[in-house]
Amino acid sequence: MALFDGIKEYFASRKTKRLDRAGKLIRNAKAIREDRWAALEFLARDVKEADQAIPLLLYRFEYSLEHGINDTREKELAQEGIVRFGEAGVPFLQDWLKKTSRIAWPIKCLKSLGKESLVVDALQAALDYNDVAFDQQAVDKNYDILCYLREYQIPDSIDKIAHFLKDPDERVRFAAAELLIAQKSDAIKPKISLFLKDDSSENRRLRQAVIQAYVDRAWTVDNPQEFTDGYIADGVRVNSRGMLEVRA
Repeated sequence: MALFDGIKEYFASRKTKRLDRAGKLIRNAKAIREDRWAALEFLARDVKEADQAIPLLLYRFEYSLEHGINDTREKELAQEGIVRFGEAGVPFLQDWLKKTSRIAWPIKCLKSLGKESLVVDALQAALDYNDVAFDQQAVDKNYDILCYLREYQIPDSIDKIAHFLKDPDERVRFAAAELLIAQKSDAIKPKISLFLKDDSSENRRLRQAVIQAYVDRAWTVDNPQEFTDGYIADGVRVNSRGMLEVRA
């Protein structure tokens, strides 16, 4: 029995060392390409335990190689290795999306599992509602997530998304507005209506998007008397029915 336990411990130790080496190679963008590929193959095809393979494979999404074809091949192999675990891979992807600023490939993995609802939930959970103005990576991540979420209808999250209309970053505010406008719900109207009166240069794009939403949906303006001669902006005025008209 002692001999059997010793053999078992020996092979477990060898596997641990091989996992450690594979993890180091995958993290290293400057590693010899063939060595890194072998490490990826080992984790993506040989390792049978999701908790050993997936956390290491996810690190391959954290950088890009100068050679685009090689970069894509390696990331596709990492994706293959993650997706092969099916449902078991979902919690790892959800947790990773909260930590990483490089969200594109983890999202691809979730989509490959055919779980669109999981994509939406994971992305919303990864949004950072704190003051991240001095953390450019966090700002960029919020922007990227809001852009991804435009593909989906999330009416129950309108109030939460409206938080980003006050973000210091113009891109984030605009992405939040576009996401809200993409929702097939009139509940977004009071969230974006204040921008009809915002003629500041930093919200010019956002204001134009809101004006277009009013035109497209034939929404009425709540307080048309607040606009001089009924003009919202150049060439845009409130008509007698309280709706916006674009004039040449």
